[in-house]
Amino acid sequence: MRSKILIILLAAIILIGATGCIKFTKQTTTQSKLGGVFFTDDRFETWKTHSLLMTPGETAGSISGVDVYTMKIDPSDNEAVYAATRADGLYYSYNGGAGWNKSSKLPAGFVRDIVVDPKSKCVIYAAVENKLWKSNDCARTWQNIYYTDNVEKKIAAMDIDWYEPKILYAGLTDGSFIKSENYGVSWQLLNKFDVRVNKIIVDPFDSRNVYLGLLTGGFYKTTDKGKTIEDLNKAMKDFKGAKTYYDFDVSRSSKNVIVYASKFGLLRSLDGGTTWSEVKILTPPATEMIYAVAIDPSNANYMYYSTDTAVYKTIDGGKNWVVKKTPTTRVVSSIIVHPKEGNKILVGVKEAVQ
Repeated sequence: MRSKILIILLAAIILIGATGCIKFTKQTTTQSKLGGVFFTDDRFETWKTHSLLMTPGETAGSISGVDVYTMKIDPSDNEAVYAATRADGLYYSYNGGAGWNKSSKLPAGFVRDIVVDPKSKCVIYAAVENKLWKSNDCARTWQNIYYTDNVEKKIAAMDIDWYEPKILYAGLTDGSFIKSENYGVSWQLLNKFDVRVNKIIVDPFDSRNVYLGLLTGGFYKTTDKGKTIEDLNKAMKDFKGAKTYYDFDVSRSSKNVIVYASKFGLLRSLDGGTTWSEVKILTPPATEMIYAVAIDPSNANYMYYSTDTAVYKTIDGGKNWVVKKTPTTRVVSSIIVHPKEGNKILVGVKEAVQ
């Protein structure tokens, strides 16, 4: 018996010496190249495609070939979702993303943002290239209410005052931060930054507070609806790379809680941006871009962020993280957590270019 074991060991040694190593085949998860929208009802434990296009006839259509730049949910109807694409216009769903319709009357092009009037669900605003469009009939027809003086100056971000929906905010690629107080009829310049305004969020608890994320310009805030602007980057000076902005979100359940993603990683503020602390994440600083972050609207301890190939989730405010591989080679560009059922999440995906 011992002689047989010695023979087997000798054969293994000869094999290793001849080849230099023993190779093992590693099992990998096959990823698709699908775009469009994906859905999970168990916080990314499983994924499903949600890209069915509602078309007449026997053959169903699909939006799985489009790049979704951002997504928004109607604040007054959680089943109404809007998907803004990089080159294919706007799609909308009235059944939580299970089926999509294209807004055919809206001009095709890069839709960088959309907002829905929180008190009138059929009033929708869409930023397409250098023009702002408005629909008063649930995306059936559109009218152009604003355009820039240069086709290269795009409308990059928008939000609406939930307390006074006649007030709109918009950010342009040239750094202009503008405001309308009459549903988009006329506009005024609030501030001119040096770089593009990438994202705008009106504070869910106090609409006088408005937060702005700037491409390579960091984070800003106004507490008086744009009359004065506060630079929040000063409070982040100890976090190297924080001024290279990626994304941010504001909690809808806990007042003054903000999560901010940058080249540094993740930062969190519990006092509206006055002070910041590092959120320890699994991604080493400056090694991967964070494409999207989201806070569960009903629980600020549930947070998510996406990188090139994965989505990371925490249920304890960042103390522990779980990583879930994405089912597509495209990156998760937008994460929409259901306002009342946090286990249900929609994500839009796009090719990994800015």
